[in-house]
Amino acid sequence: MDRENSDTPKPFIKKLKTANYNYIYDVHSNELIRVTPLIYDIIDEIAENNADQVVEKYKSKYEPNDIRESFASIKKAHTEHNYFSFHRPEIFSGFSSEYDVKYMLDSGLSQLILELSTRCNQSCKYCSVSGRYSQNGKQDMPPHIAKKAVDFFVERIAVNRKETTPAVTFYGGEVLKRFDLLKEVVEWTKSKGVFQKYRFSLTTNGTLLTDEIIAYFVENNISILLSLDGPKKIHNRFRVFRNGKGTFDAIMKNLERIQQYSRDYFLNLISFNTVITPPYDFDAVIDFFFASEFLSPLKHKVRINFVDAYETSFFRDFQLEGEKKNLRKEFTKLRNRYKEALINGTHEELTVENSLFLQDFYAIVRRPLETLPRQYPPKGSCIPGQRRLFVNTQGKFYMCEKVGSNYEIGNVDGGIDYKRIYNFYREYDRFFSDCKDCWALRLCTKCFNNIRQGERFDEVRKKELCKSMLRNIEENFVIYCEIMESKPDAFKFFENVKIT
Repeated sequence: MDRENSDTPKPFIKKLKTANYNYIYDVHSNELIRVTPLIYDIIDEIAENNADQVVEKYKSKYEPNDIRESFASIKKAHTEHNYFSFHRPEIFSGFSSEYDVKYMLDSGLSQLILELSTRCNQSCKYCSVSGRYSQNGKQDMPPHIAKKAVDFFVERIAVNRKETTPAVTFYGGEVLKRFDLLKEVVEWTKSKGVFQKYRFSLTTNGTLLTDEIIAYFVENNISILLSLDGPKKIHNRFRVFRNGKGTFDAIMKNLERIQQYSRDYFLNLISFNTVITPPYDFDAVIDFFFASEFLSPLKHKVRINFVDAYETSFFRDFQLEGEKKNLRKEFTKLRNRYKEALINGTHEELTVENSLFLQDFYAIVRRPLETLPRQYPPKGSCIPGQRRLFVNTQGKFYMCEKVGSNYEIGNVDGGIDYKRIYNFYREYDRFFSDCKDCWALRLCTKCFNNIRQGERFDEVRKKELCKSMLRNIEENFVIYCEIMESKPDAFKFFENVKIT
């Protein structure tokens, strides 16, 4: 929608300030422009064709001639270079029919995620997948289901992409409950012969690793994402066995066994999934991964996650509702630490801070300087099933492992339900149609999992997400400006960083 014919058009911009300078983020061009305080103040008057009215409004603060010159320069930038446009796009994902979805998915799958089992040997107090919050019961994936899923995936791998390395990931529950099936799937996948190389990986709590399993993983280059929440006191607070005993010692013992078996494998194919829980103590987690001689070589392989308050009653069960407010304070502290490290050139020493902010700043630094088209997709939504196709123990397809058994998009027998995905996108576009007026449109990373209640789109969650997103993006943008003011080449290392 073009607002130039509107009664009260406003340029599609966001004003930003640091301690020293004023900026305008121009949504239409995706450019960040440093401006004078005068231009910063009068930019919203761009639709006003009468300079005298602008002078009258601001003459108590600025000299009339300065106002006229600045107003003229804004008008020139608008008319000759299309800056400060009034244009708002139509929100449209780009799928005109279910056949568009079919074409995209039939030739573009990237990762298959198999839920080998919903059983687990732990009872983590915040887990929404197993234990106290599970709706799945104790189920194992039959071998024939796993093989059908692999066959379906192999036929639809993104063969048109250069250097394609298809990924097969094992998920649970606790996947090592079904190590037998994991091996069978690996051998079955390799036997397909379509690709010479596959990437195999799994998510595990790390307590069931044996010498046999470690040897097999090393031999087949199977990468491990291991759940480890920090030092013993923090980790054992909520990650426990079914008898209530903490799991930390068992995990550390198994990590030492991996390192002793293959130092190279330990350094290159082990990473950590760390769930930060209240009372928040980021510094203790950082010290654990950074200061430890044993773990510090892996400090760049720490993925940070948080407990989903909508999928569990965790915060209410443990009277931790008030702690959620402290999280923002911690984020501010860590963001400022990230800023100082970038200015001082010590960002490579960071652990948790990189996990939290690298992707956000990458999106700002590497944003494409292209004009906003007439139609624009709601950012943050991946094509259901394309980047991740999650298959549960019963052979049902879901868009990814994060949504669990919500919003089924097919199964191993009937294939992908293209019409259901198309209808999903129609609803997604409608639900986010008001994004056309949001200044953060091009930087937002919202996800269906963040705004759903079960299978439906939830307005309350959307409002909460938007409020949080806007605040974080604005704070990141201001920090970015402050970094560039102090050290213009601070983000040069991003030239060698690739984030998908």
